[in-house]
Formats: sequence, C-alpha cells, structure tokens
Amino acid sequence: MDTPSIDVAPAKDTWLLNPKAPLKERLSKQFLARLNARRRLGASLERIPDNLHRTAKQLALGLEMVEDFRRGRYRAIPWGSLAVLTGALLYTVNPADVLPDAILGLGSLDDAIVLALATRFVRPQLEAYCEFKGYAWDEYFAVPEKAVESTPVTLEQGDMPAN
Repeated sequence: MDTPSIDVAPAKDTWLLNPKAPLKERLSKQFLARLNARRRLGASLERIPDNLHRTAKQLALGLEMVEDFRRGRYRAIPWGSLAVLTGALLYTVNPADVLPDAILGLGSLDDAIVLALATRFVRPQLEAYCEFKGYAWDEYFAVPEKAVESTPVTLEQGDMPAN
C-alpha cells in the first residue's frame, strides 16, 4: 500500500485550486500551510544568535582590515568600502545619532543595524581580506545550518490526514 506524502509546504492557495474538493480537505490543507509557516518562523528565530555572532566576527575582521590599511599593511580595499566601514564606526561612537544611547535597549539598536549593514555592504572586501590574512573563511562567513529541518510532504488528491 502506497503511503501518501503530505506536503507541509503546499503551494500558495493550493486549497483553492480545486474548489469542488470537500470543505474538510480544503481546510486541512490550509491548516497544514499555516503550520508550516509557523515552523519556518521558529527556525529563523533560532538562528538569530548565530547570525549576530557571525556579524560580530565580520565586524572584528573589518576593524582589523581598517587598522591594517591605516598602518599600510593592506591596501587592496576600495575607498568607498573604507569610507563605509569608517563611517559606520564613527556613527556608533557618536553620541548624537538617530536613537540616543541613553535609551536602554533601543539606543544600541540603531548602532547595531548600521554596523550590520556596513559589514554586509563590504562583504566582498572582507572575504578578500580574510583570504589575504589566511583565516578560515567558514569561521567568518559560514551560513549556520537550519535548526529545524522541515520535510516537504504532499497530500494526494482524495487523501485526507488522519483525525
């Protein structure tokens, strides 16, 4: 007997593809789609600490790159990228920014966003610098593995999930 595969991630509005299908079938497919959306949200929330840690390591690499440029050890960085990194660093130490640092929690949020955007903008230069220094690339740029693996399953026409 063939076991039906159940898709927890059906295509958008799949329950509307067959409007003549029984109401119970359409509702169950809609429920499975919503359940899968919640799973994906939970998985992305679990990756936040890893992403923050990786961004912090990239920022440290950027600081090292700016320092090596200043001392004349590394000159293979475009002026625009150097300006972005330096400007982001100056923004974080400047007390007159969008959200004052005196506001607990929120004061550092704009600084963190500016630094994350700056490291994302200069990522190609950071990767080149990482290679220049001989550092392990995956230590700074590896994408963390998904914390929750979802297995796609599809409902065959006429198959209903067990109640």
